Amino acid sequence: MNRVYLLLGSNKGNSEALLNEAVLELIDALLPDYLEAESLADAVNTSDILKSAPWGEFDSSEGPVNDFSNMAMAICTELSPEQVLDVCQDIERRMGRGEEDHRCGKEGKEIYRSRCIDIDILLFETLMAAGKAQGRGKVWRSIVVESERLSIPHKLLSQRKFALDCLVKIAPDAYHPVERKRIRDLNNKSDI
Repeated sequence: MNRVYLLLGSNKGNSEALLNEAVLELIDALLPDYLEAESLADAVNTSDILKSAPWGEFDSSEGPVNDFSNMAMAICTELSPEQVLDVCQDIERRMGRGEEDHRCGKEGKEIYRSRCIDIDILLFETLMAAGKAQGRGKVWRSIVVESERLSIPHKLLSQRKFALDCLVKIAPDAYHPVERKRIRDLNNKSDI
C-alpha cells in the first residue's frame, strides 16, 4: 500500500467546484476498490481550501492574475508514483488544463499561466509494516523519486508556503526525505 500527498490548485473558473470535482476524480482513480467504508477516513484526507496569491512569474499577456484556491489531499493507492502522475495528468487534461499552462521564458525561468486545475505530487510514502506487535500504528516510509518525468518530493515544496500551509493541516508529521524534516518543521521556517 502507498500513500500519496497531492496539492490541488485552481485560479480560473469556479475554483472551489473544480477542486471538489478533482478530489472525486482522484478518489475514483487512485483509491483501491477493496477498502471498506470504515477505513475511508484513514485512506482519504483533504485540507480546507486556502486562498493564496499567485506564486512565481505569470504570463502578463493574460491581464491580472486571480488568487489561487489550494488544497492538500492524502490518499492511499496501490499505484506507483509514475502511475499516479499519469492519473493526475489525465484528470488535468479532462478538466480542461492545456499543455500551454507552463513555458520557459528568458534564462530558462518558468513562466506560469492561470489554470483551471493543477495537481502536483508533493510526497509519496510506502507502507512498511503494521507495527501492531510493538503497539504502534502503521509505519510509512517516504520515498525519493528522480526521473525525467517526475521528482518526489516536489522540488519546490519547501519554497512554497501555500503548499506547506495546506499540507500541514492534514499531515504535520509527514517526512520530507530530502530536507530530512517533518512538514510542521518546514512550515515553521521563517525564511519561506
